[in-house]
Amino acid sequence: MIAGEVMRNPDGGLEAWVTVPIIDAYGELQLFEAIVDTGFTGWLTLPESDIRRLGLVHAGHRYSITASGNAERFEFYRAWVSWHDQLYWVEVFQSIDQPLLGMELLEGSNVALDAREGGEVIIEEVGSGLAT
Repeated sequence: MIAGEVMRNPDGGLEAWVTVPIIDAYGELQLFEAIVDTGFTGWLTLPESDIRRLGLVHAGHRYSITASGNAERFEFYRAWVSWHDQLYWVEVFQSIDQPLLGMELLEGSNVALDAREGGEVIIEEVGSGLAT
């Protein structure tokens, strides 16, 4: 089970945050807070500074449709993520600001949250999801 908390952003909106364990280039486990974003179809996004700090392997670029409806080019990297007590080799897109946890990583999970400030976020594995 992965647990998190619903928090208010600087604009006053609610966001569901969870901790995502990522293994850096030195084999050390680093913890990152990310917003659960069911509108994001990828795995994860991280700001460039966090990608550099982790020493992630650059894997290329992809075009993706953003929430504004525009196709934009994103650099992506590879990282090992500990998810439901297993390691997965995932794509991490470089973002401008907030880290996002997307639907690819949530596949095979049940997400429950108490949508109020301070509410609990629970992500549980429910079946076959990610390919290892």
